[in-house]
Amino acid sequence: MTRSLDTLEAAVLGRIAGGDGADADALLFLLRLYQLTGRADLADVLGNGLAAALRDHQHETTLRDRSDYLALFVEASALSGDERLAGAIGGLVAMLEPACASAAIDEAIHAIGACLVAASLDQHRDIAPAAIDQLERVVGSTYRPGVAVGAFETQVHTAAALLTAYAISGRLPYSMLAEELMQTVRRSDASSPAGFRASCEAARVLCRLAALHGDPEYRRAAVFADDADYRGDAAAMLNAHADEARRLGSAGAIYGVAVLELESGRSGDSEFRTPTS
Repeated sequence: MTRSLDTLEAAVLGRIAGGDGADADALLFLLRLYQLTGRADLADVLGNGLAAALRDHQHETTLRDRSDYLALFVEASALSGDERLAGAIGGLVAMLEPACASAAIDEAIHAIGACLVAASLDQHRDIAPAAIDQLERVVGSTYRPGVAVGAFETQVHTAAALLTAYAISGRLPYSMLAEELMQTVRRSDASSPAGFRASCEAARVLCRLAALHGDPEYRRAAVFADDADYRGDAAAMLNAHADEARRLGSAGAIYGVAVLELESGRSGDSEFRTPTS
């Protein structure tokens, strides 16, 4: 996987150096690399890439892309005091919040998940209750015990949003339902492997579950699949797509994000943990 990371880094840096814009996945990959290494050369390129994204993100038309930029800007705001980040986050929250109620399920789940990520910021903490209510509404309209809530990707995105809702609220039913959904995903991928992006996103959710399983406090409180090897499952999914990631170059940056989360043991949820119940 290390060779794939080197290839992805070179592709993303080359794209930005050549004046081409980098998408949210590519910038998140660079951001994570910088967080892990502190390399000054990454800081300079990342700064330029984020400046371009802050200028151009409003041209994105899909809820998914806008949701990805919101999550990126929230994470970047922990490292930068650039006031443009706060303005972009506020604008995206204002656009995505009402969209959660009317969009198709997969787009709604993306928007809800991004709003929950934004709720980790003090200035947007008040949106958490409404976003969680919307999540419960969407899940409640589709979930039946033992039955998938939708296609592979919808299952993964729903589990991711549920884990963020747990990280914010501390409500165990959210994380346990996320684990149930990912059990279905694991069986589905074993019988019919998913596509590149869906597998990368599934691996990221599996890393989050692995981090929860490694938390003694969580293990004492939750009901969970004790025999699961989520980190091993994530590694297998990513290994299966290593060659494709190298072929895709900067367009495969989501693979790099997933690998960094796997190798670092990072779940990203600790920064959201503000239990309210």
